[in-house]
Amino acid sequence: MSHSPPLIPSTQPTLNSRSMLYLLLALALVRGVMYATLVPPWQAPDEPAQFERAKAALDAEEWQATSVNGPAWYNDLIESLFIFSAWDFIDVERPTAPGGLLNQYIVPYNEAYQGQYSGRFPYMLIGWPLMVAADQPLLTQLYLLRLNTVLMNVGIIFFAYLITQTIFPGHPFLTWGVPLLILFNPQHTHLLATVNNGNLAELLATATLYFLVRGLRQGFSFLTVSVLGLLTILAMWTKATAYFLPFAIGSVGLVYGWRYRRHWFWLLPVGAITAAVVYFLAPARLRTLLAWSWERFNNAEFYLDPLVPADLFRSFWALPGWFVLVLHPFWYWLWGVVCIVALVGWVGLGLKHYRALYEGKYAGQARALLALLTAAVVAISVPLIYSTLFGDLTYRQGRSIYPVIVPIYLFILLGWTGLIPPRWRGEALVAITAGLFLFDALVLFHYIVPFFYSRL
Repeated sequence: MSHSPPLIPSTQPTLNSRSMLYLLLALALVRGVMYATLVPPWQAPDEPAQFERAKAALDAEEWQATSVNGPAWYNDLIESLFIFSAWDFIDVERPTAPGGLLNQYIVPYNEAYQGQYSGRFPYMLIGWPLMVAADQPLLTQLYLLRLNTVLMNVGIIFFAYLITQTIFPGHPFLTWGVPLLILFNPQHTHLLATVNNGNLAELLATATLYFLVRGLRQGFSFLTVSVLGLLTILAMWTKATAYFLPFAIGSVGLVYGWRYRRHWFWLLPVGAITAAVVYFLAPARLRTLLAWSWERFNNAEFYLDPLVPADLFRSFWALPGWFVLVLHPFWYWLWGVVCIVALVGWVGLGLKHYRALYEGKYAGQARALLALLTAAVVAISVPLIYSTLFGDLTYRQGRSIYPVIVPIYLFILLGWTGLIPPRWRGEALVAITAGLFLFDALVLFHYIVPFFYSRL
């Protein structure tokens, strides 16, 4: 491993770019707070169950509790669900009255997954603000946790900037384009302003991809590898949406293994030991899912419901609430055209620059893009394969692939660079930003606010 400088971007930002970065982060904070306050309590996928885990994680006994022997605040949670008419905005039957056990109103993860859903430590990272607000009303505690996840979104945008700046230093269209796409994605902001362990998993996965890219561009040090391994393990123990990370890191390992293939006599044992360590540290749920998938692969009739990829795409861009607030089809078709045009741009980009892949000075960029491409392909394939094997429509939500939102947007913008002349990219970035801002405002004030507040 080669020596690398301290854990900072290779190219120091100028005062102007630093000010721009601060502005983006401030906007992410302001917009996140807007979504967190305008979206009523409990009106995001799984937020009641996620809140229960985050609050329970701060106490060992409560972490192991069930609906039968739950703490007193379970009743407060049930009452809050009725106060804010949580079921009025969900396509399910509304319970008649409070007074029953918690599992009559939500799906408690400790019971449903028999303790294999996520580790306690990740939920402590989500619920730590409650350590200083234990005596506050339950609603105050919910908004404190929402604010904590808003800060996670700020961190994701920061790492998005670092990733693009590390791979393409001095390329403002990509450096700022990727964070701006994340900043003004209304669905992403909506979910990152509510309580969900997927938000922490996304932050950890994005940080992991940054240190992976940084090592590929500047060389791996012992510190970089240690941080990379720690973040990977923590992300995978947070949520299953981060299970793609070993594949992304493995693709890098294969590249280096081929590069140093003459030293196979030590590569083989090192690879075997690494695989054993990964298997030992992997969450129990991952091993369970792999066993189930293998069994279904041998016995099941494969079928992918067209609703799965359709909803996966739509809810990546904007499908707020509990999958009941659907935008006009025009907007989804528009984003589909954006992606198709990007694919066309990739063809032109490949024809124009394919010789650069054989030049040594671009090897670091090529390896970084390979790692991000592997991450994106695996992460997108997982919910599709799961639905195909099990015939289950549960995991068709775009938030399942948000941990690779940076690679997805980077490849979309790379495709657009193949179509936009360099002299027009500054103007194009301004136009894209304006369009994204208007789209985000449309979703928030034309769809989200009228939907929730017209039915209260």
